[in-house]
Amino acid sequence: MGRADELAQLRAALLAASAGSGRLVLVSGDAGIGKTRLATAVAEMAAEYDVPVARGYAVDDPGMPPLWPWRRLARDVPSLAGALAADAALGSASARFAMFTDVTDALADAAKAGLVVVLEDLHWADRTSLRLLTHLASELAGTKLLVLGTFRDADGTPLAEYLPDLLRATMTKSIRLAGLSTQDIAHWLRLAAMDVDIAEQLEAKTNGNPLYVRMLVDCGPDLSGHPELRRLVLARVPEEAKELLGAASVLGEEIDLPLLTKVSGVREECVGELLDAAVRAGILRARPSISFVHALVRDALYEQLPPSQRMALHQRAAEALAETGPPGPVANHWRLAGNVEKTVHWARKAAASAIEELAYDEAVEFARLALQFPDARLTLELAKAEYLAGNINASLAHCEQAARLDPDLVAEAALVNTGLGDLTTISTVDRMCAEALRREQPGAIRARLLAQRAIAMVGPGNSPALSRELSAQALALAEASGDPDALMDGLHARHFTLSAPQFLAERREIARRACDLGETPEQPLAALWGHVWLVDAAFQSGDLDGVEREIRQIERFAATRQHALAWWHATRLRATHAALIGDIERGLQLNEATRKIATRIDIHAEGGLYYAYRHQIAILRGVLDKDEAQLMLRILAEVREVLLARICIPMTYALIGDLASARATFEEFRHLPAKLQIAPQWSAALQMIGGAAIMLDDTETADAVYRVFSTLEPDYMTDGGGAVFCAGASPRLVGELALATGRVTEAIDQFRLGIEMNSRIGARPFLALSKLGLAQALLRRGEHTDVPEVRRLAAEAAAEFRRLDMPRPLATADALLREAGSASPLSRRESEVAELIGQALSNKQIAERLVLSERTVESHVRSILSKLGYTTRTEIATWNIRSQ
Repeated sequence: MGRADELAQLRAALLAASAGSGRLVLVSGDAGIGKTRLATAVAEMAAEYDVPVARGYAVDDPGMPPLWPWRRLARDVPSLAGALAADAALGSASARFAMFTDVTDALADAAKAGLVVVLEDLHWADRTSLRLLTHLASELAGTKLLVLGTFRDADGTPLAEYLPDLLRATMTKSIRLAGLSTQDIAHWLRLAAMDVDIAEQLEAKTNGNPLYVRMLVDCGPDLSGHPELRRLVLARVPEEAKELLGAASVLGEEIDLPLLTKVSGVREECVGELLDAAVRAGILRARPSISFVHALVRDALYEQLPPSQRMALHQRAAEALAETGPPGPVANHWRLAGNVEKTVHWARKAAASAIEELAYDEAVEFARLALQFPDARLTLELAKAEYLAGNINASLAHCEQAARLDPDLVAEAALVNTGLGDLTTISTVDRMCAEALRREQPGAIRARLLAQRAIAMVGPGNSPALSRELSAQALALAEASGDPDALMDGLHARHFTLSAPQFLAERREIARRACDLGETPEQPLAALWGHVWLVDAAFQSGDLDGVEREIRQIERFAATRQHALAWWHATRLRATHAALIGDIERGLQLNEATRKIATRIDIHAEGGLYYAYRHQIAILRGVLDKDEAQLMLRILAEVREVLLARICIPMTYALIGDLASARATFEEFRHLPAKLQIAPQWSAALQMIGGAAIMLDDTETADAVYRVFSTLEPDYMTDGGGAVFCAGASPRLVGELALATGRVTEAIDQFRLGIEMNSRIGARPFLALSKLGLAQALLRRGEHTDVPEVRRLAAEAAAEFRRLDMPRPLATADALLREAGSASPLSRRESEVAELIGQALSNKQIAERLVLSERTVESHVRSILSKLGYTTRTEIATWNIRSQ
């Protein structure tokens, strides 16, 4: 009734999906507004086209198992059951991503001839279910799936977090159901052979809500007899079924007959009869399964139960479900029954079960439910669940709280949030590690604590040398303990603290040892890290065959383990490789792909890495769109505590031509080159400071960077800290710094070495930049004999810049060609001879004209040919005309 426009939109969506352009339609509205009726109409519409329909739903029950809507959907799409049976051994958010991909593929396969998926009451859905729907929404294009989701007000529910992403999806359409108009209600009344004059009164009383309207119409037009909905609902409940339906309201909206029989105490032979009566009365619906017609009906029945009866029913439900049901509903029923001890017991079981199913958000909720009173172990279990769910701040706070409640747990608490993180996380973990190390600890635990401390000591205000020493101690202790997880943590810390160009050989050996550990540690990514580190080492040494070999190892790991984090590493490293060899467009595409993977698995650092890559491409090309520059500046301002982020600010200003702002923001970096200690990101910071100094003609700072960089062994400018970008051979940068500081001879030598090194690995952008730098240095030297080489180098560089779309270097090369063209390599007398050759005079005629011997003229001609790189007089004549 009154839904013609909405039905037309849904029919269009169904036809589009059937044609291979999948759709997600989100239908929202108040309780009773007609969302389920509209979904039923879509199902009837699908039947007209022989398109099958699958249904799933969420329920208003905190004990609802994770992914419940999708598991109910599996009844209609059996292939989903296998996809939803995630391998708990994967144990990470990226494993959840793999499961999402399997579910999406299963639905796409099931929809080869078309499929309508109805997901009802998403406002009650768990976070994992909503993450899965968000994943599916991004993959609908090219499928024959029509997904219809219904929900009420999302505020205060998990749906509120995911709704913006769902609505932004390309294939999403949103329909908001409003109440029926007075005209719609009048039409309804006419069809029911009732007085249409009460239509306006009904609309005012119900705000057009179809459920309220229907119940008032069914009960008669006398509104004064029905002042509130609950009373209205209960008036329809058959008296003989009230006790049974009260028990059913405790169990949820869907009715499980065997469970209801156990909980209600009603004889089994009577249950069916009473439920039939409720269906006839419009309190229950029979299809697709027996359930309350609306949540308001169940709520009204639940609220009218006396508290003691309600608690007793919850206790019976908990006892019945404990035999075969999942632990989550059992825990919730014990909570509502008021039994704290059993609530804690079952909530802990439910949290562990949710972790096994990769439903980390639900694990947090159950762990929180278990924490009925201050308890160190329960607090730590909550912290572990929060860490898995990505709630790092909450996890850290609960780790600290657990350590305060029971100091004996401080070591375990310190090792919950492992790995690298932001400065706050690292410093908090470090404080707990320091406290734990004041106590006697087993060797393996002590090694892991020292490894975490070593990582923390790399930060601002600490000693990088001390962090390297501490990481060596941690590794030695781990080796002595024989514990594989301690050894992995020790190798991780050691590799991190040695992330600088000087330690390439040791880092490579650490990476190989990590690879040898393989699957031995319990950590799910242990077999990955060694290969990631070997890629960094191969980039630094210019071994692109090694880069390819190790990336394939990472991809093999990702494919075998279905690990999205491994795919993220493989994709970002392929983006680095693509830029290095000049496939810039592919590099940008891979960077976008990396961002999409990271967004799905909640890698919080990805935003910075994504823009860091784009920033390096902008520096390479020498141009940056002003809108993107403003976006970058806003992002960089949010992470000003990170040195590498801050140095990007003046470089961004320089790229858009705001040199005043660039110089002002660069001021803090001018004193750093001589003061920076060797540590992770040391070489990257120096590279960027040196690059900014060249951009801003800051000779003093360029000189300071040159004095440091010129002492390093030539390499390919990565340091083991994660190869976001590789800028080719380091001698090119040393050459640019030398040229900027007036060291022309040194610059020439460095550029020639840069050409040889970049040519060896096919680093096309950086080979062209090396040729341009050498051309500039040769021209600066001012020797006439260099001019032909300058022209050749500048021309070759310009041609490559055009092919690679590098506008700023191309403009520089073109300007250099013009300058070189106006600079003659010939002496004054040779220029006179060349001019006369251009006039087609013979050597004898030239000798007579210049009063020289013919032999002298021949000597001049040979010299001209040599300087210009020519072999014939015709080429000299052509050059002379062009020069003029």
